[in-house]
Amino acid sequence: MPPVPKPPSESKRNRTLVIAIAVAIAIAGALVAGSYLTRDKGDDAPVAETTATETETETTATETTGTTSPALAAVAGIPQNGTVLGNPEATVRLLQFEDIQCPICKKYTDNAFPAIVDEYVKPGLIQIDFRGLAFLGPDSEKALRIAVAAGFQDKLWEVVGLFYENQGEENSGWVTDALVDEILADVPGLDAAKAKADAKSAAVTKEITAVQAEATTLKVPGTPWFYIAIGLNPPYEIQPTALEPSAFRPALDDALKG
Repeated sequence: MPPVPKPPSESKRNRTLVIAIAVAIAIAGALVAGSYLTRDKGDDAPVAETTATETETETTATETTGTTSPALAAVAGIPQNGTVLGNPEATVRLLQFEDIQCPICKKYTDNAFPAIVDEYVKPGLIQIDFRGLAFLGPDSEKALRIAVAAGFQDKLWEVVGLFYENQGEENSGWVTDALVDEILADVPGLDAAKAKADAKSAAVTKEITAVQAEATTLKVPGTPWFYIAIGLNPPYEIQPTALEPSAFRPALDDALKG
C-alpha cells in the first residue's frame, strides 16, 4: 500500500508527493497506476486552524438546503458541465487534481472547498474543474469511473462529494456496489442505471486517460494539486500553504485581476 498522499506544505515542497502516473491503460478500462509517494515526519501535523470568519463561511456553505447531505447542498443550484462546476461565462478555472480515495483530498473538500464555492463559484467569478486520477488502487478507479459517468449527466460534483463523505480506509474495498447504489440514489435527477452502464464505457476510459495524460504533461506530483487557467491560456501551478480558504484567496484574487 502506498503512503498517504499529502497536500502542499508551508515549507514549499519538502512535503511533496512523488507519484509515477502511469500512462498505460487497458482497453477494457482498467486504470491501475502504481504510485510511489514520499512523506516526511511532519505528515501527521494538523492543518492550521481556520479563522472565525472562515469557519462561518464554511458553515454557511455546507448548510443543507432541503437535502440531507452537505455535499449535495454545497453545489446545489450551481451550473455543471461534465467535470466543470460554475458559471460557463467565467474565464478563471481552478483545476483540482484529486484521487477520490486520497484522505488529504477529503480534508481539502471538508476544510476549503465549501468556502471557495461560496465566495467564488456561486457569485459566478470562477469555475472549478475536477481532474480525477486513480493511482491509489482499485477503489480509486471504481469511484472515479462512477463520478466521470455521472458527469455525463452533469452530476459529477454531487457524486464526488458523496464519495468523500463516505470515504473508507485506503484500498479496503470500501467502494462497494451497495455504496455506489446508495450514492447514486441520493443524487436528485440522476439516472443511476445509465451512470453505472456509462462507467464501464470506452467514453469514460477515454476521459480518464486524457486527464492522466494531462497530469503527466503538467508533472502533477500528487493529490490534491492545484492549477489555475485563465481563458485559453495554459494552466499554471499554485501552491497554497494549507488546506484552508485563506491559502487559496490570494491566487484566485490575483487571477481575477487578469
